[in-house]
Formats: sequence, C-alpha cells, structure tokens
Amino acid sequence: MRILHLVNHCGKANGHVNVSVDMACTQSRNGHVVGYTCSKGDFIPMLEQAGVKVFKVEEPHRNIRQFIKAHFELWRAIMAFQPDIIHVHMAAQSVLIQPYRLMGYKVVTTVHNEFDRSVWLMGLASRIVTVSKAGYAGMIRRGFSSKKIRIVLNGSVGSPRLKQDFSPAQIQQPAIITVAGMHPRKGISDLLHAFWLVTATHPSAHLYLLGEGPRQKEYEALAAELNLTDSAHFLGFRDDPREHLFAADIFVLASHSDPGPLVIAEARNAGCAIVATNVDGIPEMLDHGAAGILVPPKEPATLAAAIVRLLADRAELEKYSKMARKNVDRFTISRVCREMDQIYRELV
Repeated sequence: MRILHLVNHCGKANGHVNVSVDMACTQSRNGHVVGYTCSKGDFIPMLEQAGVKVFKVEEPHRNIRQFIKAHFELWRAIMAFQPDIIHVHMAAQSVLIQPYRLMGYKVVTTVHNEFDRSVWLMGLASRIVTVSKAGYAGMIRRGFSSKKIRIVLNGSVGSPRLKQDFSPAQIQQPAIITVAGMHPRKGISDLLHAFWLVTATHPSAHLYLLGEGPRQKEYEALAAELNLTDSAHFLGFRDDPREHLFAADIFVLASHSDPGPLVIAEARNAGCAIVATNVDGIPEMLDHGAAGILVPPKEPATLAAAIVRLLADRAELEKYSKMARKNVDRFTISRVCREMDQIYRELV
C-alpha cells in the first residue's frame, strides 16, 4: 500500500509529530511504500534512513503567498507519489487536502485534540481516527457519524525514534517526574503547588520537570516563590525521556485536558508508579485506575495526597509500579500500525 502522511513539520517536542514519525518508519519497515510531507524538521534524516520518501511542503500560514506555495508543493508531491491513502495529522493540512478529497483520494485523519476549533475540517475525511474513547465521544458530540470514526489508542513502546540502549539518569531519590509541555493545559502550576504540599512531610523529595514551552519562566518563578528552587528541577526537552522515567519513583501528569498522552505509555513501560488526572483519554491509558491513581484535575491538595500515599508506603509504591507494567504490550507502535492497516483496508 502507498501511504502519504501530511504534517506541518517534523520537529521534536511535538506529540503529533512523534505519532506520525513512529507510524511512517514502522509502516515502511513493514513493507508499505511510505511518503511524508513537511516543511522542515529534526526527523527527516531518520525518515529517509527508514526508506520513507520525504517531500517538502510549506506550512500553509495565513500569508496568501505561502498558502499558494503549499498548495503547489502538495500537488507535486501527490502527483509524484500517487498514494492509495493520504493520512493527515494536523488541522492545517486538512485545509490543503480538501480538493483531493473531492477528487476521490482516500483521506484518513488522526484527531489528536478533538477540542481544537478547526477539528471540523479533519472530520470531513473518509475515516476519522481518535486516540481514545473520550476523543471518539467528542467527535460524536460534534455531529460526525460513528460509521466513519475509529479508535486507535496511542502507543509508543518500541518507537523507532528512541535508542535501543540507554542508561537511567543519575537523579536524587525519592524522585517524582513529569514529562509535559510548559503551558497551562498540562497543569504545571497545580503540580508545583502539590509538590510544595508534599515537601511538608517529605522534604527530601525531588521533582523533575521534562519539557519546554512558553510558560517555563513563569513556572520557574513560581517554584522559587514556593521555596522549591533546590528540589524542583526544570530539565527542558529531552530526546529520550526514558532515561529519567526509568530512574524515577513516581510519574505525575496533572493535565486539565489530554486526549491520549504518549508519555503515559512510556511511564508504564518504565514501571513508574503513576498519579494522573481523571480527564479525557488518561483513564483509558491507565486502565481506568487499574494501572495508576486517578485524581480530579485542578486540585493540588488531592494530587499531593496521592503522591504522599505512595511515598509513605514502599509496598504501595511497588504495587502501583507492578500494576503499571501489566498489559504494557497494548501500547506498542506495532499494535498501532496493525490497527491502522485495518482502517486503510476498509478504504482501499
């Protein structure tokens, strides 16, 4: 099968990009003929090494000249590649793909954030893929037919982006970690306030925050205000978060909304005891509480209590670590690609 993935860019520190790159490389190694359009990005050499044909297509920004150029470059890519399936991962590319949908090309979209205002464009595809049951329900609420919506739970275990061999990082214990963008939707402020409460009973605890984003300076200032400068460590973006996940005791995700975070799969594979908010696709990623502790969003005190519960009882911590590892095979990229193949075959 000839599969063409459409993405704005393939730069690091973007979950949509990670999903598309994992999928493209794995599909190519599975025998498909795979193409990938993007404006630029860190993963282009890896894609080409995996046998993926990369086409340069500008991001269709509001500038009319760039928009026209992007249309022309996409037309050249489609004419040269002749795809059986066009797989769109970002809403901006859904604008560009509409003429080809009307021409009869089979279009699949993966809706990573169903709460985005522009998601209705992605819903015009032949098949809509959501990354959790919560995303599925959201698309139904928006009026899209269940006949063309499919659920493919996110997974990144076995990702071709990540090294086969790595060593756990040297960090101070007990170690609490989060891997998240530094912006409000990820609940970083809630986590810092929760950690401040944790240090009242566990002053030796350390919090490691992996990720980057527009509010990082603001969150660093908040940590200083809470007297957490020596125990809250902002490490920025890391190519392979497993180095820290495998060294940590507890993984925390304090998101206010999150359709199907890949990092939950990575934390489960690392055997972290997990505390996360009960929103969107997170409960599904944690087997509805069987693989981690679920807490309400925007409640730092409740989040802190769950973390203290694990720190105060080593047996409880180890129990949740073992529970996280159970059924982790369902989060492999190979499973994601098998399920995606079935969706493609419905159309071809």
